[in-house]
Amino acid sequence: MRLFLLITAALVPAAPAMAYDCHDRVAAMFDGGPLDPFQRPPHSYANTVTGTDGVVQYVFDVWWQTPVRAISGMRGGALYTLMVGSDTWTGPSAKGPWTEMMNQLPEDHEAYQREVVRQQQTNLKGADCAGLVEIDGHTLDKVSFYTQTDPTGDMGSWFGASNTVYVDPETGQVARWDMTGFTNSFSQTVTLDNHVLIFTYDPSIRIEAPQ
Repeated sequence: MRLFLLITAALVPAAPAMAYDCHDRVAAMFDGGPLDPFQRPPHSYANTVTGTDGVVQYVFDVWWQTPVRAISGMRGGALYTLMVGSDTWTGPSAKGPWTEMMNQLPEDHEAYQREVVRQQQTNLKGADCAGLVEIDGHTLDKVSFYTQTDPTGDMGSWFGASNTVYVDPETGQVARWDMTGFTNSFSQTVTLDNHVLIFTYDPSIRIEAPQ
């Protein structure tokens, strides 16, 4: 009995220590790691959005060179957006032709994106490190967390979500990113749609401003 109590006492502090280590590990991923979009190589991803009834609502495709160079649009739709820095264009397909839009992005869009990453790192909550798991025939490193941005602007707007990220241990890059539990400053309702982003890396992707 005494031995059991000694073992139990030794194990009890381990849980919060492990949780703290996981929090630090996930937070570090935002700084040069897989959750830092500024180190992520060129890639595309398909974001499949499913309602709480399990029905797919739409698929959103993105071709991404950097956080400020991307083309995106709803699959099967006729409206795509090209973004380079703080400038944007729209077109009927991922290849254009492109029509310049009125600038609605921050003047220094890259600085804004870097600040969003910093806020998400700082506001990280509920980190869980499940370790290696099998998913879709691949062995991936699974981490989960909630995070949100800081209130900004005159209206104090912010947004957040619950995230589950699967990292390829061989490349150190995100292979799949699941999001749900979306929250924001404009609604008191938590949105429970499921977003599943599947990443495909392609060093040949280049996003240039139209000539």
